Amino acid sequence: MSLLDRIRACTAHDPARLRPWRIGGTVAGWVTPPVADLLDRRPGPLRPDGGGWRLDERLAGPEARSAALEEVIDRLIEAGLVRKRRDERYPVLAEWGAPLQATVDRGAAVALGIKSFGIHLNGMVEAADGPLLWVAKRAADRALAPGKLDNLVAGGQPAGLSLVENLVKECAEEAAIPAGLARQAVPAGAITYMMDTAEGLRRDTLFVYDLALTPDFTPRNTDGEVESFARRPLAAVLDQLRDTEDFKFNVALVIIDLAIRRGVVGPEEPDYLALCRGLREPTDPPFHHRAG
Repeated sequence: MSLLDRIRACTAHDPARLRPWRIGGTVAGWVTPPVADLLDRRPGPLRPDGGGWRLDERLAGPEARSAALEEVIDRLIEAGLVRKRRDERYPVLAEWGAPLQATVDRGAAVALGIKSFGIHLNGMVEAADGPLLWVAKRAADRALAPGKLDNLVAGGQPAGLSLVENLVKECAEEAAIPAGLARQAVPAGAITYMMDTAEGLRRDTLFVYDLALTPDFTPRNTDGEVESFARRPLAAVLDQLRDTEDFKFNVALVIIDLAIRRGVVGPEEPDYLALCRGLREPTDPPFHHRAG
């Protein structure tokens, strides 16, 4: 596969299959046909509204809305459309920085098609012939992408934490990076993508951070999510990404972005502009109206 194929795999979706649900006048999520069929039969607090649904407008405030959405999640679990709750709350936002509309359990975020956010950290050691990148191997018991290669640190963004607070927490859990060192990570932009999955629609924004590490630093996992770590030249990591299926799907985007920023992939690459555009895919599908 080419690097562009890696991006295409993370941005493949069919807008015509999607139907929206709203909180007030804001689209909060987009659902695929299996979830839509369930909501058509048993809408509960999501009331039919044109081509989609609208959360009961008598529910005022994030807490009441969140409690009502738990009823929807119960039905999704009963129907086998959500495997289980993850006991971590994700914010429901029109966009990053917008007012909190509600929260939902992380396990239902994809089924409900909400915008989800996360942090990914590139841990690097500078060498004379280019950066060395720390790569983590996910534990074999992970529900998502078991055994695949990952960034040194990565995690979803829960409600109630700032990005920096979450970064410090994930650094400690996944790589035993001290808080003071974690806070030296430099924000390096955001990657967005939208993709169909068996569970529903992923609408993800990944906030990317770069952290310079000394040659004597060795990461150590503390939460059981990582099996091992390896430090390799960025160019070699990029070749492995291009030639194998070893990496978790969205990690490919973070590594391609880093390779572009560090000049390992430059304008002479035939797909250069397509790669640059593909890392910033919209996460708002066009609305295809259906009569309700």
